[in-house]
Amino acid sequence: MQPPNATYRLQFRNGMDFAKAVELVPHLVRLGISHLYASPIFTAVPGSTHGYDIVDFNEIDPALGGRKGLLQLVGELKANGLGIILDIVPNHMAASLDNDWWHSVIESGRSSAFAGHFDVDRQSPLTLPFLGRSFEEELAAGNVRLAFDRKRNCLALKYYDALYPLNPATYPAILKEANPALERIAAIAGAAGPSGATHLHSDVSSIVKTPAVAAELDEFLERLSADKDHLQRLHQMQSWRLTSWKTARDQLSYRRFFEIAGLVGMRVEDPTVFTDTHRLTLDLIKQGLIDGLRVDHVDGLADPEAYLHRLRQLVGNSTYIVVEKILEANEALPQEWPVEGSTGYEFISALAELLTNEQPSSGLSSEGRRSVVRKAVLECKLQVLNHNFNAEVMRLTRLAVHMGNNDGSSPDTGRSAEAIRQLVAELPVYRTYVSSRGTTERDCRILDEMELKAVAAAPTADAEIALVIAALKSKSGFAHPELQSEFRTRFQQLSGAVMAKAVEDTFFYRMTDYLAANEVGADPFWRPGGVDRFHEMMQDRARNMQNSLSATSTHDTKRGEDARARLYAISEAPDVWAASVAHWREMNAERIRHLPGSDAPEASVEQFLYQSLLGIWPIKPSPDDDDLSSLRERLCDFAIKALREAKLRTTWESPDEGYETAVTGFLSDLLDLRNRAFLESFEATARPFIQAGLINSLSQTLVKLTAPGVPDIYQGSECLDFSLVDPDNRRPFSPRPTLPELPRVPTANNFEDCKQSLIGICLNYRRNRGSNLFAKGGYLPLQLRGSASRHAAAFMRHTDDDFSITLVPRLIFRHTDGDRLSVLPGLWKDTFLVWPDGRDLVQMRNLATGDVVEPQRRLPVADLLRGFAVAFLVPV
Repeated sequence: MQPPNATYRLQFRNGMDFAKAVELVPHLVRLGISHLYASPIFTAVPGSTHGYDIVDFNEIDPALGGRKGLLQLVGELKANGLGIILDIVPNHMAASLDNDWWHSVIESGRSSAFAGHFDVDRQSPLTLPFLGRSFEEELAAGNVRLAFDRKRNCLALKYYDALYPLNPATYPAILKEANPALERIAAIAGAAGPSGATHLHSDVSSIVKTPAVAAELDEFLERLSADKDHLQRLHQMQSWRLTSWKTARDQLSYRRFFEIAGLVGMRVEDPTVFTDTHRLTLDLIKQGLIDGLRVDHVDGLADPEAYLHRLRQLVGNSTYIVVEKILEANEALPQEWPVEGSTGYEFISALAELLTNEQPSSGLSSEGRRSVVRKAVLECKLQVLNHNFNAEVMRLTRLAVHMGNNDGSSPDTGRSAEAIRQLVAELPVYRTYVSSRGTTERDCRILDEMELKAVAAAPTADAEIALVIAALKSKSGFAHPELQSEFRTRFQQLSGAVMAKAVEDTFFYRMTDYLAANEVGADPFWRPGGVDRFHEMMQDRARNMQNSLSATSTHDTKRGEDARARLYAISEAPDVWAASVAHWREMNAERIRHLPGSDAPEASVEQFLYQSLLGIWPIKPSPDDDDLSSLRERLCDFAIKALREAKLRTTWESPDEGYETAVTGFLSDLLDLRNRAFLESFEATARPFIQAGLINSLSQTLVKLTAPGVPDIYQGSECLDFSLVDPDNRRPFSPRPTLPELPRVPTANNFEDCKQSLIGICLNYRRNRGSNLFAKGGYLPLQLRGSASRHAAAFMRHTDDDFSITLVPRLIFRHTDGDRLSVLPGLWKDTFLVWPDGRDLVQMRNLATGDVVEPQRRLPVADLLRGFAVAFLVPV
């Protein structure tokens, strides 16, 4: 299989459909892209902004242009030599009434043909946590009524616009003492049998198509709706219960995606479910329309390895497959998985090594900071386990109690729950992969370490902890092996969700000293290792993950790649940044809101806001009122999301509107033209960070284009990506023309042209002359000698008969050349790139600038980086 040269991630919806994607194809060709990398295109909930809330796996979303539109897009791509990679979502579907499968399960319960498709605990009624208050409160307020669903021809409980279907077996309790036509509906329902809902709908449709009967039915149901006791009894007769959305954290009978009750887990481990959910995907591949697959949230699956082997068997070895998998520090993608690699979050972590100051002066390596982080991360994990995921913990607890009850004793429920919480909290990776096939050495080691730490934290639950570990290791001796298997699966599916919500969506919104490191896939305990660590990661990548995507921005990243590149510079000048923050806090003290018991924003949040503002501050000096208005709107929306995710003074479940208003009011005051003193001070401080950040952006761009892996360009980021977390990063974008070469004088003002031109130059080289080199070439770190050697990094990609050299600056906060996109030449006065032993000297060309480089054993960095920030050298 030939891996992609480069992918272009396109987020459909939010104004992007197949027709508009067709218009982008010439732009992709000029950039050197080989594959469009499409977000989910299957039919999603009406109005979906992302497409991961699928309601029909076997239909191309009409909102995007349907199958016809997809064929037109694929035809245009193929005509221009491009392929397409499709994002598929095997883990979950929308728990929506627009989902026919889910609607059938609500209506018919266990009798539904799709009852086994969803990951539902059948020990209790199906919970539907979509009410604003309890069922009793909404019923008393008159918000729950009986109604006839004309779209589906069934009786339902209506809550505002939502129509929850009633089980046909309960129709007689509704339509008794009605007129003959309505009694006929009841009789048909009674005779339909447990699996006859489809025929029932058809028969009911033929009865109510008469306007008089339909009107009489509506009137009859309206009268019955006045009888609250009758509706209460009717509700109790169903196989489901409508509940407040707040109850999902404690009472939920189905597995969800993370903590989103609107997304229900799928049982794709069942061959029938796999077939039903992949039928269209496999058909598109069989027809040659789709060239690759990106598997969303692979850690949510019951058995990722078994799933991937089944998928590979069906799509063949010529289909490119990558998985969305977060790899923690020193964690490798399981070798047993038949995939080309991951979606590339670990590459972002490698760039943090390259562009962060690793010296103690940055403060990121102090043991004191690490101690604080350890404690904070554990607190965040236990908080989400006790609150957000309490329903999942209690489901596991019930399984553990029954699973371990071999001798007739009554295990302690409280200690079992504590054992589960402590073990999940101590898990250092997203999940283990124990299955009926056994336990790997890697997983045994992880489980043993978890057990030791959990017992130390909860010694009174040592027996329960040992029981859980034995179950996770698939040890024999359990009276109910089927419960043991279910427990093992559920535990492993939960742990990844806890890690994501506790670290990425809680801790990273609390830790405010260095936001550049707070990224998806980042290690919260990270201490920067510098260039040496970066080279180690790239050498490992060349050996084991050569065909993985190399991401810098995605739809899930906390901030865009260029914002992150700018924030890296804070590690070089922590003293400058700290002094500025102290000055602004004093300057804006009168804008702090004094709420009962505390101020808003508090010092840590104020620091978070200033750093977030630095990341998105405009490149052009002195932003005008329109710029400030845009910054206010974006940053206020972002602040509310960040504060709720942090879960300290406000949350999604219990928002403190007074506190949130105080924080957004503070932001609005900051970003007001009348606050000129602050704006001028912020602009003055930001300017050197902006310039250093632009050069960091060019460094990370060239590294992505030339390091091991497949470069992945997120929509619009080929120019400039100062986005914040979603939905800010899904804003519409407009492509710019790609220049065939760099502007004559690269400056901050033409940065977007420079970045896009650099991408076009490198990707087109990769796709043509360098195709074999970058698909199969090795990775060799190159030595730099001289006083400024730590301010640059270089590597060679090589085969027996070809090579390229990448040279990029780093840590240049105090060494930028005005507004030019270059480093002051004086920095490099005695610094050289050392030619590697064993390779012949040859004449080279710097593709970035077009300059010819004469062969010599010591190449002056000042010459290589004259006029532009980065250099990409290839043989002439």
